[in-house]
Amino acid sequence: MYPDSTFTTMSTTLSVLSLNCWGLFMVSKEREFRLHAIADYIASTNYDVVALQELWMWDDFEYIKTVAANKYPNIEIFYSGALGSGLAILSKFPIIEQSYFRYALSGRPLKVFHGDFYVGKGCGSVCIDHPEAGLIDIYTTHLHAGYGRRKEYEGHRITEAWELTKLFRSSAASGRHVIALGDFNAIPSSYPYRLITEHGKMSDSWQEVNGPNIPSSPEIEQLTPEAAIQVLGVTCDSPLNSWSKHFLKKSAHKKYGDRLDYIFYERTPKLQCVQSKVVLTETIPGTEKSYSDHFGVCSTFKISTKVAHEVVSNNSQYTNLTRDTLDGILATLKSDQYHSKRTAKFLLRLLAITLIAIIVLFAIIIALPTSLRMNDHGDIAIILVTIFGQILLIASALIAPVALIVGFVFGHTEQRALLQFIKELETLFRVIKVNHPSDNDLINMTDDDDSSTNLAKRTNST
Repeated sequence: MYPDSTFTTMSTTLSVLSLNCWGLFMVSKEREFRLHAIADYIASTNYDVVALQELWMWDDFEYIKTVAANKYPNIEIFYSGALGSGLAILSKFPIIEQSYFRYALSGRPLKVFHGDFYVGKGCGSVCIDHPEAGLIDIYTTHLHAGYGRRKEYEGHRITEAWELTKLFRSSAASGRHVIALGDFNAIPSSYPYRLITEHGKMSDSWQEVNGPNIPSSPEIEQLTPEAAIQVLGVTCDSPLNSWSKHFLKKSAHKKYGDRLDYIFYERTPKLQCVQSKVVLTETIPGTEKSYSDHFGVCSTFKISTKVAHEVVSNNSQYTNLTRDTLDGILATLKSDQYHSKRTAKFLLRLLAITLIAIIVLFAIIIALPTSLRMNDHGDIAIILVTIFGQILLIASALIAPVALIVGFVFGHTEQRALLQFIKELETLFRVIKVNHPSDNDLINMTDDDDSSTNLAKRTNST
């Protein structure tokens, strides 16, 4: 996979930062004050590329754009959904392309307060023209949040990660370098993480640099929260974060927090990570408040410039996913599909009930007052029947279209999307079963563009 070096190199570096800003309207505490502090931090540091998530408010984006304009002349925000994607990328280098890919599945319309469905979650990307590395595709994303202990959205996160892997592989096949930053809402043992690293062929820059230094389990238990941040790469739910310390998740490392924010990249002979660390762990100067409910993560890459001949070993490995991993992923998606069908059936039954109720209520409102006029207390009964009948009629009229849209339109859309993802993964699963070597579960197939072709493309692009 890596070169047999028969040459000397000159090198330069590329530094990148990823931060979830926690910039939700009304929900995020002291949003404007914190976002201004984040903008000042970005303007005072010297990163080459900055990727921001949860940057929801236009005023916050405009402030960051104004403050950081001198250092980052190329700034893109990505538009999607009813409320916006919340994603932005700042770059010192020219941006020659930019696009937004919206995920097929991300949230459900009835989960109004979760909001993921209404922001049109997806992946923003830019292609920067680096003077030494050539073309680099930079991706930023924010996968669906977990919302508590239940793995209600695990299937959606898996499908999002699967779509990401196809984007990453496509960029790599075109001969470009690939870097992906963001809040992936997935721990390193999760299926989304495995899809990105094992099938997307992306390296976890923090793990690559710091992984060899992670202590054993008994030593981990002795870590202080301060040490755990850098030793374990904690970016979320740290007890040292002023915004999250009062509502920590009950997880395996609940006293330390979780690593949910990543900088992935496709490692090549020309692009290798030399440093990665968690940043913005300190409080805003003059306060006891953290910059966000997440810490940031930054990585520095060495860009090697070829000055002599290079021999590259061919990498024909199509995927690093194992059958066990794919089996677990498929089981999760099929479980999601089953629950989606149950929910859709319930809503369609509710639709039928409300339609019947509307017909019955119309009949009661029209027919009953006529019969009640013969009664001495008929006027009062007529008024009560009319009022309560109309209230129930209005409620039924509101419930019916919601049940139709969510149960039939969204329900069938979600089921068919899950079915398509299941078919794609089952195809890969069949290939693994047929073609894997006897000593492991890996596929040995040749990508459309092999490593030497990709390297030649990257070299020619500089």
